[in-house]
Amino acid sequence: MFRKALARPLRSLVALVIGVLVVPLLALPWLGWRLLEQDRALESQQVQQRVERAADLVVAALQRAIAASERRLTGDAATWPDGAIAVTIDDARVDVVPAERVAYWPVAPPMPEAPAAAFAAAEQLELRDGNLRAAIAAFARLAGSADPVVSAGAVLRLGRTLRKAGRHDEALVAYARLAQRDGVAVGGVPASLAAAYARGSLLEQQQRRSDLEGEGIALEQQLRGGRWRLTGPVYALYTADAARWSGSQSTGPTPQERLAAAVGTAWSRWRSLTADGRAPSGRESFEVSGDTITVLWPALAGAGRALIVTPAFVEAEWLATLAPLLGEQHVSLTLRDSAGRDIIGAATLPVSKTIRSATDAGLPWGVVTTTVDPPPEDRAFAQRRRWLIGGFVLMTAMALLAAALIVRAVNRELAVARQQSDFVAAVSHEFRTPLTTLRQFTEMLREQPALDDGRRRQAYDAQARATDRLTRLVESLLDFGRMEAGVRSYHFATRDAAEFVAGVVNDFRAEPGATGHDIEFRGGDTAPVDIDEEAMARAVRNLLENAVKYSPAPPRIDVALARRNGHMRISVRDRGIGIPVHERAGIFRKFQRGEQALARGIKGTGIGLAMVEDIVTAHHGRVDVESETGQGSTFTIVLPSPTPRHRDA
Repeated sequence: MFRKALARPLRSLVALVIGVLVVPLLALPWLGWRLLEQDRALESQQVQQRVERAADLVVAALQRAIAASERRLTGDAATWPDGAIAVTIDDARVDVVPAERVAYWPVAPPMPEAPAAAFAAAEQLELRDGNLRAAIAAFARLAGSADPVVSAGAVLRLGRTLRKAGRHDEALVAYARLAQRDGVAVGGVPASLAAAYARGSLLEQQQRRSDLEGEGIALEQQLRGGRWRLTGPVYALYTADAARWSGSQSTGPTPQERLAAAVGTAWSRWRSLTADGRAPSGRESFEVSGDTITVLWPALAGAGRALIVTPAFVEAEWLATLAPLLGEQHVSLTLRDSAGRDIIGAATLPVSKTIRSATDAGLPWGVVTTTVDPPPEDRAFAQRRRWLIGGFVLMTAMALLAAALIVRAVNRELAVARQQSDFVAAVSHEFRTPLTTLRQFTEMLREQPALDDGRRRQAYDAQARATDRLTRLVESLLDFGRMEAGVRSYHFATRDAAEFVAGVVNDFRAEPGATGHDIEFRGGDTAPVDIDEEAMARAVRNLLENAVKYSPAPPRIDVALARRNGHMRISVRDRGIGIPVHERAGIFRKFQRGEQALARGIKGTGIGLAMVEDIVTAHHGRVDVESETGQGSTFTIVLPSPTPRHRDA
């Protein structure tokens, strides 16, 4: 009853402690998460503001760089960096500066060409009469004309006639001479191009592979280098044959071809706008041959003017000036066309970014600024979050540790309370037996005054034994209290070990509790020991009492004395129930009793072995235990012999 009454308030205390600790343990993570979220939101807001400010600075810097190029365009600059051309467009023609950067043109300028009548007589000899010799002579005379237009037309026809006559080497010489003449046309194409093409055709006919490859390479280089102002279809026709002759593999449009396509697109846009009575102006970009071409149309009266630039020019001339600004603002820059494709840079997986459309920015493309390496103020946010997380983790760990310690302490107190209640019950039971004996014999003597001397002597002996038992119980409790308080004093004296142990065993045999047990003592090799006789006798007696209590059958108990390695060993062996392995570590703790003892109802206070260990330790010794469940136990007191004389320990 006492045990249950004591456990209830302790359980209530545990429940209260757990309830009080659960709230902060749950609140700490929630509070930490809320603070981290607020810190992240504040950081994101500041980062976004920085990116917005950087975007404004970048747009302004790009506008200044583009405006400088527009001013240069209106000033009729003669040279432009790589990747840029200035285009002038009117109804009749298209001019490009520098012209060699385009491979072909939207419209070809007219070139002087001799009338067909100038060659009618010679062609009649060649074509109608079949008189190739006379035709060759006629064309040769015309080739020497002072008029370069007539001379160019005659040389091309002379080469054709020589080719028909089988005079191939002479034809090649004629074509080679004509290939050096520019500024005149034959058959609607530049005379030099026609001559180079005719020379390659003749070499192909003759299957002169090595010469043909060289001719094809030269022709292809001249075509792609923009030597002749050709329209796109004519350029494609001649380029295809030149590439076939040279054996080159196509790797996509060349820079000159891309710019030529861009010029064609700009020319088409200019014509469509001027047809509606408008003039193109502003800044725009469009895709040409897989590249995004940027076109600037400054507002000028008269002829259309435009600056066409490639992404390489944008990076080298306009974006290069932004490098210090981007580094200072800790952002990267991406240019994006109207279809959402990244022209320059790639804004992927940003921490934070902002987008300015082409319309909002007043630029040919949209601008995307993205955070990169965070500045010191952003790193301060991360550092603060680490400290915050570390602090909350530490606080949570401390709270958990405190909770664990409190629960452990309360559990320990509960265990002590249970042990104390068991101790009180055991002590009460131990006192009840001798008190009952005293009461019974006292009542018998009082109610039967006429008892004979023999019966009266038995009654007095029983009362004496009960009194001795009570005295020993009280002395044990007092000694235990002094040991717990640390004030137990020991008075050492030198005694012969065998004589001492034999005396204790003989005294114990005479006690009623030892009745029915065969207690054998083997002295062995003895030696003097320094002991507190009363305390050590109590220790040996406790071992004997335990051996009797835990040895229901057979009733034999062996007490042995042996000298080994300079120590005296006092062993008490029983053949009782034994001690389970999991209980051996705690048998010397106070109030500790085994499960079998409780289950079998074996009497005891749970302080006997604790007192034994305390006494032996005070004698600078130790207690060894050997036990096997169901086979019995052996307790051995190991004392140094001889020991230093420690008085009043």
